[in-house]
Amino acid sequence: MAAKKRVMKPDRTPDRVQGQASDLDDVTLRNGEGLVVEIGGGITGTPTLRRTTGGGSTIAFEVRDDSMDLLDLPLLSEDWQAELDGLDFSYLGAKKAGVIFSLALEESAIAALRKLKGPKKVQARRGQPDEVTRAEFVISLVEEARPKIPFFCPQLHEKQPIRTRAEGDAAKADAKANRDHGIGDGSDLEVKGEEATQDQVDAGDRALRTAESYSAPEPVMLALMEALIVESLLGKASPNWLQIEPESVSGFDGDPNNLEESVVGFLKGYEPKAPKALAYYQQHPDAKPHEIAQAVQRSSAGKASNGAANYGPWEQEARKWLDAFGGGTLSSSGGTTSTVAYYFEVKKNESYWDAIKRLAKEVNWRAFFVAGRFFYIDEFELARGMVRLAIERERGSSTPKTPGVEDVDFDFNGNKPVTEITITALAKEWSVPPGSVLTLAGYGPASLGDGSPPRRRGSKIGVSAARRANAPQRARYVVSSIEGALTGDSEVRLLTIKAHKPTSPLGEPPNQTETKGGEDGTGSTATGEGDERVQAVLDYCERNIGRAYVWSSYDCSAFVSYALEAGGFLDGRLTTSGFTSWGEAGEGEFITVHDKAGTGNPRTEHVIIEVLGHLFECGGVSGGVGRPPAGYENGFPTKRHPKGY
Repeated sequence: MAAKKRVMKPDRTPDRVQGQASDLDDVTLRNGEGLVVEIGGGITGTPTLRRTTGGGSTIAFEVRDDSMDLLDLPLLSEDWQAELDGLDFSYLGAKKAGVIFSLALEESAIAALRKLKGPKKVQARRGQPDEVTRAEFVISLVEEARPKIPFFCPQLHEKQPIRTRAEGDAAKADAKANRDHGIGDGSDLEVKGEEATQDQVDAGDRALRTAESYSAPEPVMLALMEALIVESLLGKASPNWLQIEPESVSGFDGDPNNLEESVVGFLKGYEPKAPKALAYYQQHPDAKPHEIAQAVQRSSAGKASNGAANYGPWEQEARKWLDAFGGGTLSSSGGTTSTVAYYFEVKKNESYWDAIKRLAKEVNWRAFFVAGRFFYIDEFELARGMVRLAIERERGSSTPKTPGVEDVDFDFNGNKPVTEITITALAKEWSVPPGSVLTLAGYGPASLGDGSPPRRRGSKIGVSAARRANAPQRARYVVSSIEGALTGDSEVRLLTIKAHKPTSPLGEPPNQTETKGGEDGTGSTATGEGDERVQAVLDYCERNIGRAYVWSSYDCSAFVSYALEAGGFLDGRLTTSGFTSWGEAGEGEFITVHDKAGTGNPRTEHVIIEVLGHLFECGGVSGGVGRPPAGYENGFPTKRHPKGY
């Protein structure tokens, strides 16, 4: 499945939040009849409309029917649609409790995705020019729905290029932490027939990692390795990696002795009018690696043979380097280690919508609908959007001066940052839909910040420290949900709006590796024991070691909750005290949650998780930076585990 580099931009968002000033009486069926009239009976409680970045719009209401006439109404057993203020809804179902019937409707686009079922599976070809990204797979699911659903995904095929040694080292560190591919010890690699030194192995890894970041196809990566082998023996014969000489390349603005800059020059051109490996391959897709190397290097020794005589002899050696980079050597048990293919999939009988939510949750992205348009995006990208509303409170005043906003509430504890706020606002004046950005000033700890959007990865542009220190305190939030009644006087109707500070996206789950011919003579999986659910929990813990601790947003209980959620053992988040009654009592065979709650002091309450004998925590309370020492769990009086695990 080739990468599709396209983004469908959303239509202009309405100036109002649709439906929030409407009544349940305004919900109409496709035949034009009012829903309330069609159902009859007495509406009880408060019917509500909820908009959220956790999915789409929903309508919920209750009907009291003492005569049970609803049981004879065909409408409740049919698949029907309704409309409210331009929003399309589908009937989700009803629940009977005595004489009270609870009815629910959800956005029709979600209902359409629920009808589509798996299995569907696509291999994620990581590091390849035609790789399928998670976003592309998600959008491919959305595109199967009928009627067609418009979408917005600005990060559909985003890859961060490496330009400097520091960026290369950071990419290598990330790959190592995530057990991703890369050259391991390189013990079987050679440079012109001689065993590669560790310096050469490191150089080869850096060069290929840089080329991969530019989505270089295999022939270009082979050409690069051939050029590095011939020109400098991968740095052993000369510090000038690719023999970039001023007399032949007068316009090169990089450092010939800098590997990353030299590789970028090879890929993108040493000077404006010079041949470029990436462009040359696009123009000559049948070109052999030595021909690409010759076109870029313009070697006098290879001129007559078009590179076959000087670069060509080392193609097999270059291929071994590329194969080693693609698989990595991540096991210490001996034998041959290779990367197991990673797939994006919709599981058997799983709905497309459930799969989309799961795929988004794995990397902490948001998948939601606003007015029938699907958004798939990470929260940092959402937070970089235009500020739709600035809420301010003047000193000495108990109410905000922003029109339509009645109050702002939040919890805070000492010097811990506020991460979520609750806004009460007039429905008729609120115009900020879910996923939009607002700023908050004049609310003490809830306003800490300078209002700047999160920086893009690798960006050096930002607010200076001096300017940040002198700027008025103004925090940036993303609207996560809006809930309001569908009854009463619309002129005085109030909404409850939740907004939170954005959380960073997670990296892709690590590649698993398979070792064949190890010490026991059998094949084994480098990432271990247990079933795939246990492995998912372990992968999450390993992947998030060292992640910043943010109290009440990403603290110890959040870390444990999300780890268990990754394995399907928990849906949502529990507090530290909540884990005291979760699951089953005692230590588990594969997973144990160790809990220390009930002290009444957030500084001493703590929860950690043990997976396959490995302890993990968030916050580094033990001093182990996420990896507590053996025996640390003995100080936790409560032990809980998932049933059967």
